[in-house]
Amino acid sequence: MNRASSRRVRRGAAPRRLGVAATALAVLLGAGACSVPTDQSAADPSAASGKAAGPKKVSDLKIAYFSAGTSNAYLQAAIAAGKKKASALGVGLDVFDGQFDAQKQFDQIQTALTSGKYNAFAVEPNDGNLVCKLLTRQAPQKGILVSVFNLPICGRATKLGEETWEPGTVTYVGGQTLDVYERWVAQVVKDHPGGARIALISGPDLNANTLCFQQAAKAFATHKGFKVVAQQATDYTTPKGNSAAQTILRANPDLDVIMSNFSGMSRGIVQAVNSAGRKGKVKIYDFGGDTWALNSVRKGDLQQSVMMLPAKETEEALQALADHVSGKTVPHFINLTESSELPGTPFATAGTVDDFTPEY
Repeated sequence: MNRASSRRVRRGAAPRRLGVAATALAVLLGAGACSVPTDQSAADPSAASGKAAGPKKVSDLKIAYFSAGTSNAYLQAAIAAGKKKASALGVGLDVFDGQFDAQKQFDQIQTALTSGKYNAFAVEPNDGNLVCKLLTRQAPQKGILVSVFNLPICGRATKLGEETWEPGTVTYVGGQTLDVYERWVAQVVKDHPGGARIALISGPDLNANTLCFQQAAKAFATHKGFKVVAQQATDYTTPKGNSAAQTILRANPDLDVIMSNFSGMSRGIVQAVNSAGRKGKVKIYDFGGDTWALNSVRKGDLQQSVMMLPAKETEEALQALADHVSGKTVPHFINLTESSELPGTPFATAGTVDDFTPEY
């Protein structure tokens, strides 16, 4: 699935394949997340090993779950899965809504650090660089275990495999990694051998997945006949996706492709393209893999969709904390694109869409 080696580990009877992927995405919500890692990472030996003291037994875990937000189906599915998983593990879990606001989430994490109420964090960062020092230095120093998911921290989005993990944390769980975005871009190139005029519609500017999307899209400039003619960031919602697409379609009557890195936006984009009478003329490539997206691939409104697993992602992030406390070996990188829940690939096309089961 990735360019570096992969391997399997087992928890109980459930096998899971681990691979190497360059992040995000994952991913992933962090100003400069696709930049070179900062010098903010853990400096002391205990933090660098990811061996914060933490609780002595799983039942003692008190987890603060920092969600990027709560405003869309993906995040809601993740939170619901997190609560269910915490109940199954018999651990405490408090959910914090980051509201896609990097400073708000920073303040939430800082308050949780000083409160003394928590001994573990599960973090979906809005700005991976802003919270880097909090999670890799201050949390380990206080004996707080940290599991990062969906989006990387400390500028790790351009790194491969275990390098997406940051010393001082237990693990990184993700499927929206840079190499997945690169493969997504490569598929567009393959599908349009004569070249294409392309528009990119993404989530917020500070989102690591947005930055990885933009980084991957630079490859279009290396292929003859391909040009990115428009690029617009949104708040991941259907109305903003629709508005962005309308603006782009009016300004680019010869547009060939729109790429959207979230299915919520893609709904609005499909509406705009169909209303403009350009269905079939403008190909839409989606990243999200929700129920609507897979049905839209079947109908031909979308060329394809990249699967995302919000429930699995959250479950793995919490399980990693429990396993760490239990003394089990936890991989630094848990690659969701190689999850056993997928049919060997995260890319759902018209020919393969029935092989996929959406989580949200």
